[in-house]
Amino acid sequence: MKKIVLFLLVILSACKDRKNAETTAIGGHGDSVAPIEHIEKNLVPVHYLTGSTYKKSIQQIMQADRIAGVSIAFVDNGKIAWQGTYGYSQLEDSTAVTPHTVFNGASLSKPVTAMAALRLVELGTLNLNENVNNYLEGWKVPENEFTAQEKVTLKRLMGHTAGFDRYVQSSFYPDEALPTITQMLTGAYPSVDPAVSLVYVPGEKQLYSNPGYSVMEKLIEDVTDKQFNTVLTELIFEPCGMTESSFEQPVPDRLTQQMATGYSNDLQPYPYKLFPYKAAGGIWTTPTDLAKFLATVLKDHQSGSNTILSQQMTDSIFAKSPTRLGFAKICHDESQDVLIEHWGSNSGFTCYMVASPKHNQGLVIMTNSDNGMSLMSYITRAVAREYDWDFFQPVAYDPITLDASSLTRFTGTFTGGNEVLEFKVTAGELHLIAPMGTSLKLVPVAENSFIDANDQIRYDFLDNTDGEVGFVRMTKADGYNSDYIKQ
Repeated sequence: MKKIVLFLLVILSACKDRKNAETTAIGGHGDSVAPIEHIEKNLVPVHYLTGSTYKKSIQQIMQADRIAGVSIAFVDNGKIAWQGTYGYSQLEDSTAVTPHTVFNGASLSKPVTAMAALRLVELGTLNLNENVNNYLEGWKVPENEFTAQEKVTLKRLMGHTAGFDRYVQSSFYPDEALPTITQMLTGAYPSVDPAVSLVYVPGEKQLYSNPGYSVMEKLIEDVTDKQFNTVLTELIFEPCGMTESSFEQPVPDRLTQQMATGYSNDLQPYPYKLFPYKAAGGIWTTPTDLAKFLATVLKDHQSGSNTILSQQMTDSIFAKSPTRLGFAKICHDESQDVLIEHWGSNSGFTCYMVASPKHNQGLVIMTNSDNGMSLMSYITRAVAREYDWDFFQPVAYDPITLDASSLTRFTGTFTGGNEVLEFKVTAGELHLIAPMGTSLKLVPVAENSFIDANDQIRYDFLDNTDGEVGFVRMTKADGYNSDYIKQ
């Protein structure tokens, strides 16, 4: 308990003291610090009532959510325009986060790995649509009823449509035996995870799969006859100028002094562990390096510089299609832009990267906290507002008036997991009855949508197949939502 209190005092003082938040302009742009200093104080909800929006700062959310440290890098027109760092990489000795602080990138490993695989395709070493068993050595994708007609291909591996199960592979302490990639795939000691196998027909559907990326890791090693980190260094790190990144397990000595400690939701430090699933989640890196990576991909796309990939290949990455080549995509018919993005999360670390070809801009956020997702969504929204992106824009709602008699269809009890929401009509207005009996007035903003003006939470009542209200979707101010079924 004393440790938790100490950590809280340290993080609270860090968030109140502006000296622990640093902004840096890169490349001699004297006015480049201004955007981040404006962004960091103007975080707004994903939706709010007109005239009642409340703004928060990065430090305020860090304090409320008990986030130890945050590091941000922003790419504009091929260069890192600005960076921001906040809080601490180590709470016990009050080591501040700097642009050189190394975080575990978790699943941000996947797009980095995918770009290396695509480079091997362009070099003629791999084929996107060929059966990977034609390349794999020593271990092959087990044949079963799912592979009778369709096969696992590199394109399906990087798009999560190869047919492998969804689970997180195990991490290990530094003094434990570390499984090789083959032992992980076969489930042999010292691996503690099941053998990798197909659970549906390749190409049938998309199911996010960490084991699928472990198959890609072995594929890369087999066709190059080199260690995974060596290949990624040659194909990605060196061309992009990423000098503070590594897939090595354990982390190489040259980076250990810069490593952040990961923290739980209650600021308990996690012990350092090794991630043998390198391609799926093993990268240690900085937002600076990942911003260089995004800048290179954008430059290849915009100018055909061919540093990593050809312009034709990057056209496929940014294409308005369901095909996912290492990144998820955000697009709709009303916008010419297509954002590529990826989230990452391992114990004690959460991170995010996103890039816009229309604006030739990219954003990387890394935290040493389990609790960073909400803050990262706020920061991304603030960046989108600052630079007028087509996506992630907050929505302001004008209140409307609904007849009291129409509100009764929204009343009742709704459950989701262990949570219960109860709605009642009081004095002609819809209220949410809180667990302690407190009544929260909900403001109508559409015929079936309401907002709690205090916390900017939106409640959307949705009909079932019988045309009656069947469930309510609660969307919090940070954009994350949950569904509750009517009882």
